Amino acid sequence: MLDIATLLDAKVELSEAAPAWDLFISAYNDSERVRSVFERVPALERHWWVMPEYRYRPSELPEIPSSSFLAEGDEASIINAGLAAAGFDQSRHRRLLFDITGMMRPHILYLMAHLADIGVTAFDLLYTEPEQYARKADTVFSIGEDVRVVTVNGYVGAHETETSGDVVVVGIGYDHHLISHVLQAKEGARVLQLHSFPSLSADMYHESILRFDKVQSEQPRSGDEIYYCSANDPFVTAASLAAAVHSAGRHYRITNLYLSPLATKPQAVGFGLHYLRHLRDCPASIIYPSSPSYSRETTTGVGRSWIYPIHL
Repeated sequence: MLDIATLLDAKVELSEAAPAWDLFISAYNDSERVRSVFERVPALERHWWVMPEYRYRPSELPEIPSSSFLAEGDEASIINAGLAAAGFDQSRHRRLLFDITGMMRPHILYLMAHLADIGVTAFDLLYTEPEQYARKADTVFSIGEDVRVVTVNGYVGAHETETSGDVVVVGIGYDHHLISHVLQAKEGARVLQLHSFPSLSADMYHESILRFDKVQSEQPRSGDEIYYCSANDPFVTAASLAAAVHSAGRHYRITNLYLSPLATKPQAVGFGLHYLRHLRDCPASIIYPSSPSYSRETTTGVGRSWIYPIHL
């Protein structure tokens, strides 16, 4: 289990960051908290990724410097193509920073696993909080009905054939549509709900509960176990996730473990950290309800920008 005491103060605000990074990469969207931060980051080289899920056409973004329009594909092909397009060179780019604010969760997770696999075990992630979500509890994140629950590349476990003790840990966020798909895909599994509390703001916790109520009204459930984690600290999330799984495992044997981070991007990082450090050789996987498109802007205002130093 992670030692939370050594991680509580790991994140730092962007304004307190050390000297310039060698390479900074960010995923473009219409959000002010993505675009306004790009030029503020001290970096020797910087590059925009235009992710296919946002459905931008080159004619819509004619003046974006140092950018790459990435082709559709799974998270592995998109991230690998993005790193190549940015000219990533391990021998030259020692200090790396990735702004995850505009990335999809599978992109973030695969990026972490891929960097670890190629020997880049230390890098930084950046996340900027919103002041609030644009339509509060009615904010739309994913677009389209063609949703498939898939295993994220880099997080595929060797599962047991026995499924009577299967457990799915769901990070509870705003997108009740995606949560429903995960619960349907793992209908026979015990569910551990991991709620973001404290949330990014007091009203956001209330709004996420309102959204989750829609799931419960559509798919009545009983017996779910409820746990809590931080909304903006992946290190605390990793420790909270470890504690939740450990607690469940004391009461019954877990045959297969499935993790599905559907709340904030920092929470997804926390899920990835826990998996990469502790679950790679276990019957465990990270699953995600993949949607064909995502809203280009879901928030208003610019909150705090956090740097997360990752060591794998």
